[in-house]
Amino acid sequence: METAIRWSPSSDTHEQRFLLVDVTGRSFSHCKVKSYDGKDLQYETLHGTRRAPLFRAFDWSSHDESIVAVGDISGSATVIRLDDLQSSPIALPVRQQRPCNAVAFSKTGLLATGLERVRAGFCLNIWDLSRRSSEKTTVSSPGKSSSEPIRKLASSETITSIRFFLGQPDTFAAGVKGTCIRLYDLRENVGNAPLQFQTASVHNLAIDPLDENYLASAVTQKDTTIQIWDRRFAFTSSATSLGSGTSQSAPLGPVLEYQNAFESSSSTAQSSIWSLRYCKGKSGYLGALASNGNFRVFETKQADHAEENHTQDQATHAQSVHVQTERHLRTKRIHHVGPFLEPGRPDNARIVSFDFTNLAGPKGMPSAITLRGTGSVEVYELKGCTPTNALSSDGELVGSGIALELDSLSPTQDGSLAQLGLFQVKASTVEPIDGLANRLEGTDIFQQPNGDKKSKANISKENRKQLSSREMHEKWFENRYLRHVPSIAAALATLTVDRRRCLEGYLFDCEKNMRIAGDDPWLKEMWEWVGKVKCLANDETFIVRGIDLNYLGVWNIWNIDLGPEKAARISGKSENTEILYAIEAICRSLGLPELSRIESSLPAHRRLSLYLCDFGLSGEEMDVAISDLANRGQTTKAAFLALINGVPKQAADILRNGSHPADRELSLALAGYIRGITDDAWCEMIHNIAASLADPYARGILALVRNGSWHDVLHETSLPLKFRVGIALMYLADDDLTTYVATTTNECTEHGDIEGIILTGLSSKAVPLLQNYILKYHDLQTAILAISHTSPCYFPSSLVDIWRAEYRTRLNTYRLFLHRVRFDTGATKLSVASGSNGKPSLAPPARQVSLKCTHCEQAMDRNPAHVATSSAPPPVSFPSSADQNRSIFADDVQTGTACPKCGKHLPRCVVCMLWLGMPDPHTKGGEHANAAAMERSREIKDEEKGERGRMLMKDFICVCRGCWHMMHVGHAEGWFRGNKTCPVPG
Repeated sequence: METAIRWSPSSDTHEQRFLLVDVTGRSFSHCKVKSYDGKDLQYETLHGTRRAPLFRAFDWSSHDESIVAVGDISGSATVIRLDDLQSSPIALPVRQQRPCNAVAFSKTGLLATGLERVRAGFCLNIWDLSRRSSEKTTVSSPGKSSSEPIRKLASSETITSIRFFLGQPDTFAAGVKGTCIRLYDLRENVGNAPLQFQTASVHNLAIDPLDENYLASAVTQKDTTIQIWDRRFAFTSSATSLGSGTSQSAPLGPVLEYQNAFESSSSTAQSSIWSLRYCKGKSGYLGALASNGNFRVFETKQADHAEENHTQDQATHAQSVHVQTERHLRTKRIHHVGPFLEPGRPDNARIVSFDFTNLAGPKGMPSAITLRGTGSVEVYELKGCTPTNALSSDGELVGSGIALELDSLSPTQDGSLAQLGLFQVKASTVEPIDGLANRLEGTDIFQQPNGDKKSKANISKENRKQLSSREMHEKWFENRYLRHVPSIAAALATLTVDRRRCLEGYLFDCEKNMRIAGDDPWLKEMWEWVGKVKCLANDETFIVRGIDLNYLGVWNIWNIDLGPEKAARISGKSENTEILYAIEAICRSLGLPELSRIESSLPAHRRLSLYLCDFGLSGEEMDVAISDLANRGQTTKAAFLALINGVPKQAADILRNGSHPADRELSLALAGYIRGITDDAWCEMIHNIAASLADPYARGILALVRNGSWHDVLHETSLPLKFRVGIALMYLADDDLTTYVATTTNECTEHGDIEGIILTGLSSKAVPLLQNYILKYHDLQTAILAISHTSPCYFPSSLVDIWRAEYRTRLNTYRLFLHRVRFDTGATKLSVASGSNGKPSLAPPARQVSLKCTHCEQAMDRNPAHVATSSAPPPVSFPSSADQNRSIFADDVQTGTACPKCGKHLPRCVVCMLWLGMPDPHTKGGEHANAAAMERSREIKDEEKGERGRMLMKDFICVCRGCWHMMHVGHAEGWFRGNKTCPVPG
């Protein structure tokens, strides 16, 4: 180390001072801070000296800032006054010359010097400067001094480092090379064995001035290990050597150890520790400087007993090892203050020395003054904790004021939180999610860079070209709210879309779900399909001769594969011929037209599958659909639909009457296709037109026009999946159709494409598809709402059960308890399978609360299945004769005031002292009593509904949570209205 810097511990907010040391120039400068603007530090020199001897170690007196001590290569120590250059330095010579490795001041004027080892010589000398200063011994006349150190220690041991304890100025720690750290107390007799720690890490000793139980040490050469010790667990050398039989006979290690505290790469030399310093203003902050310029601060903390097994702090490169967890010290944080070389600085600008100040920075964190190799002095304030931001499950953001740097977001401040330096922003709960999506529509891929909104049919080729329908959905999801966020509340609302949708009624009503999810066209089409097959299920159209084909997709119908739910869909044993008959019967009942475009061995399967894809329409119905699309301006979609149904002239007429210029180009291309033009020039022209278009329906038309092959149209994956599947059903041979349906189904399942629902249906084959959909779009809500229509009604699935439980938990987390109940009741109704006599497949939740008789310890209900084995006395036996069948307890059981199992009375109300209980409404007397109570409640006016509820509840059992006594609800209300204690005395 060629230069050093030290901070004055007596500095205050009015005046700050520090010491600059130039080892090679043998100079000391006592400086005063003139100004500091948070970046540049300006200072002036109060006094200094350039006449110091060549030294290896130095220390600055804490009790007198004008005094420094240096240790030279001959072993002598020299005390220099910086404010009086006329006075001669005080020399502290040694008899045998050897290098002086360390010097240290105590706050009472003691000076300790540590020397290299010499045979039969002491290497640790303690001087009393108050006595030496009176003798006026100088460097020019050393022979006049005959005094000796007040204490000589460490015979034939090399001393590497010395530090005095501030709170106990007569005690200090000294590092003995390769052996130990020794703790000396000058008040003890010379013969007493000092305390020590056995370690080879004996350099750069540092003591925490605010908690002097802890001291740190390091190794200097090619090692960056740092150890922290607790002097309360030090051992005497005699006890350690003798090996006493006590429980602490073995020496304890450090309370905390950082192995490889500073990383080193293979391209650079191994770094070493240059300096260790504890913070003067805050306990537990240990600063370490490496030879490569890295400066880090290790923030330690005394752990509670609950934190004994706390794992080590996950620092970037440093590893904290808890050697003795019972001593309760752990790493809280590691601050990376200075890197090896900051960007924009020369190679010699690394940090070469540092010291902690006793003043906090502007943010209240500890600060350190640093000296760079260029001679510049800077101040660093630790960054402290990372600003904390917490996002609640219902879309509320709470964080520290430090983290709020986005002024444009304009968060709403809560008064109580603002006093704590916190801010709170709540998600917008007024605007529906579809309205929010409409305002943010410009953020997705449907907007041009210039801000002009385009329809899906006119998306620029840069955004839509070469993207399949699935890829467009993924791109839409990624860019949904990426560019423009009107407010932070709206941004938070996008993070809880499922909560907002639930609040708007997103449940099992498919039409309502279409409106709520209207911002997602793919999701909207999925709910449209689910709503269609749900109506067919309610009408029992797809149930023929005990064969239930509800909620099946194209893959199931074409392959005649009902999957694992076959037993639930077919009553009795049915062959495939009966399933074929059921499909034909369904086609007849729906009035589906015959196929005339291709020969097939399974025409009914094609017709029913086309119906599921919205293509199995009669000629009149198709004409109406095409005209409706054309009138709404969707000319390319209307023309493509006409072309699929074999009416190319109608398609050309629709395009010719279109308003967009591209429609006329398409009409000319379609006219050439009708005339049969297929030469190379024609194909090249069609290719150039397709390259300039991004509309999937226009590209589908050109794919057919180019070569006249429907296979080319199927390769145009930008078309919606139901159009491609419909084309395959109309124009592919049976074998090709089987391959295409299987390949497309597997692809949709693998990528979680929600459009694949038309292939898998809501059968068991849809479960893996929905699982991948959840993983990609994080939309558990839609998946469980859709699959609840068939599971567990048609097939049980443990994965679906997990989804259902997770969604219920999520609703409870949102505190949407009523919505969760609606979900439970709706899912239970959907779980009723055909032929189950109305019994739902979902079991009701277990009973959460029950009343037990204190005598027989059995439930107070009348269910005979709830009779358990008990050690209580047997129930009251009644005479068996008919005239004696009734007892004095029989009426009590009927009125609800006695246990139906053993006949014992319920407890008494502590207010009225009557038996608790209410009449059983299933009995004759109970039915009359219940009817009378309902009649009295109806007499209360509608505006007094609260009073009506209290009247119905007044005879219920109420339990005091403080003493567990019981009373009627009405009596409890009256009592606690004017009292705070239970009515039971004592």
